[in-house]
Amino acid sequence: MRALPKFKAYLKEGTNAPLVEERYTGNPWVYFGADNLFLEHMRTLADNCVPLQRCVEMAAAFIAGNGIKFKDREGNVVEAAQTKFQEWMSDSTEEDFMYATALDIALANAKSWVIRRAYGGAVARLDHLDVSRVRSGKLVDGKVEQFYWSANWAEVGSRGGAEDRYKPMELPAFALDVRKPKSVLYSKAYKQNRDYYSEPWYLPAVADCEVWAKVPVFNKVQIDTSFKPTVHLHTYINADTKDLDQYDKDIEDAYTGANGRGIFHTFGTNEENAPQLNVLPRGDHAGELDLIRDNAEKVIVRAYGVPDILYRMDTAGGLSSQGSALKAAVDQFMHGFVKPKQNMITKDLVRLMNAEGITDVWEAEIDDLELFEDDNMSDAIRLRCTTINELREEMDLPELEDKRGNIIPGLISQPMTSDLSVVPKKGSDGGSLFAQPSDQADSESPEEPETPEDDGVL
Repeated sequence: MRALPKFKAYLKEGTNAPLVEERYTGNPWVYFGADNLFLEHMRTLADNCVPLQRCVEMAAAFIAGNGIKFKDREGNVVEAAQTKFQEWMSDSTEEDFMYATALDIALANAKSWVIRRAYGGAVARLDHLDVSRVRSGKLVDGKVEQFYWSANWAEVGSRGGAEDRYKPMELPAFALDVRKPKSVLYSKAYKQNRDYYSEPWYLPAVADCEVWAKVPVFNKVQIDTSFKPTVHLHTYINADTKDLDQYDKDIEDAYTGANGRGIFHTFGTNEENAPQLNVLPRGDHAGELDLIRDNAEKVIVRAYGVPDILYRMDTAGGLSSQGSALKAAVDQFMHGFVKPKQNMITKDLVRLMNAEGITDVWEAEIDDLELFEDDNMSDAIRLRCTTINELREEMDLPELEDKRGNIIPGLISQPMTSDLSVVPKKGSDGGSLFAQPSDQADSESPEEPETPEDDGVL
């Protein structure tokens, strides 16, 4: 019987899973990645991949928001908690603390803080700790009791040896029932088969990030080292071998332009034939891979979770439709992406407040990021993106049944009043900006033109 053919090409390429393994070694900390540098590699990848970096920065700004409020069960702000939180920011500002924490979540899907206590055991200060430099200790009775911090894990040897400035520092894990002078509060998202570290949700797009990062480098190398020749010239010469290099250089100099070697030259003996000139098809020139890069960008943005219109990618339609789509995209992004990420911050702050005796705090809420600098700018943009009927709907006014309702007020030259129910009579050219449809105008008797005496100006 003949053996069945074996197909080995399917899924020949590996996955990214080995890069993020949690590996036990002889050291007290658990490796994050095969070389214990997974988050360092992710930071480097974002630094070299514009779409990923832009998504990370955008998500961090949304997650950090515009200030935090502590509320009770009725939704009232607890002033004591607001004051306490500002006291904890003694070594930083609220804005810097929130943004640093949000940036860790946006890149690593995890965060870490240092809880510092006073002599009496009360929390005295709350500091951000770079999550990429934190390594977890091993589980003891199902809990991590120690964390380790190093300024540069790349300088730490496989056996834990390092210079004093890079030597891993042991820090106890935060616990409500054990009041250590200094402890680490590490928060991560749940994932199956992971006990110690959180992983980015956009992990499947890592290969696309690498592809995007390689294309600009390829283009730069092409520009620096010249383009591939597009013409092949084969000549014939009888000469000593030592003279062939000079002969090839002379031919190259004769057919080379300012941008590089324009001809691919080979040679043979005089007995072969006359010189041959062959045109070569285009090869790996700079720009050939730009389409691949653009497609990789779409995968990265969509895998990360930023809406296309918010990223300003593949936007289509008029200003009115884009205005409505942008609002819907922001709402979806806030409730489906940002709010769940903010819970990593708010739930721990509520725990700390309750532990400090401020039990009235029921929840913490981060104010949404303001997309526009002020209300006037927001109104100006809305007037250029929405129609009169859309604005009237927001104001609980009935829609206009004629063509006036489809006009975008911000695109007309005449200034608009705050009362959108009042329709201007005259345009800048003296005619009606909101003229009735022609069939209605024809059916009505024409009015006498206005005269200076009619309006009482003269």
